[in-house]
Amino acid sequence: MILIHNGIKKTVEIEKNINDYTLTIDNQKINVSITKFSDNCILIDHLNETKKYFFAKSGKYIYVNSDGFSTKLEIVDEDEEKQYDFENITGNKDIIKAPMPGSIVKVIVESGQKVKEGEPLIIVEAMKMETTLYSSIDGIVKELNTQAGEQVDSDKVLLIIERE
Repeated sequence: MILIHNGIKKTVEIEKNINDYTLTIDNQKINVSITKFSDNCILIDHLNETKKYFFAKSGKYIYVNSDGFSTKLEIVDEDEEKQYDFENITGNKDIIKAPMPGSIVKVIVESGQKVKEGEPLIIVEAMKMETTLYSSIDGIVKELNTQAGEQVDSDKVLLIIERE
């Protein structure tokens, strides 16, 4: 299957083995143990470290949350793949969108502020769970389109960071 994560195309395959799974991400193989915890939660054990992942699927999007970090993956079917111009994705922008409908608890940054990769930007609450959204690049906050207390829909652009 093809997934888009932060504007980057990833080819992902999952193969069930006798006791575990082999995940192949862009030709890199990883052996993991996966245990279903509930309908929207799995435990993944890799190299004797177990992490809990919550997920929700809505249309062609998969929302994943683990340890307060959340991300959105877009599923691309083979027919849609031809519409994407993967070669021209530069990674010079980080467009932070609401991962799911919810409310903005706190805006940590302001317009014009310099941020580092991995720096927290916004805290969103959805389904009684707070999720912190982080920057995936070093850059400057060019647009800030939300404020604390605001109700937001899934995919609303909350802020845009551009590389310097």
